[in-house]
Amino acid sequence: MEIGTTAVGAQALFTLPRRPGYGTIGKSIKLLANCFQVEIPKIDVYLYEVDIKPDKCPRRVNR
Repeated sequence: MEIGTTAVGAQALFTLPRRPGYGTIGKSIKLLANCFQVEIPKIDVYLYEVDIKPDKCPRRVNR
C-alpha cells in the first residue's frame, strides 16, 4: 500500500512496510470509504512553532 500520492502515476511519498502475515481470528467485513482527490490552488503555507513558557507561578496557583 502506498500513501501520499498526489496524482495518478505520481511516486509515493512513503511506502508502508509489508505485513508479515495475516491474523486467523476474526472475520472479513466489507468496508466502504469516502475518499476523493482534492485540487487546491498553489499558495504559500507557513508553519509556526510556538512554545509559551509562563513566568514561575506562585505555589498556590499550581495546586
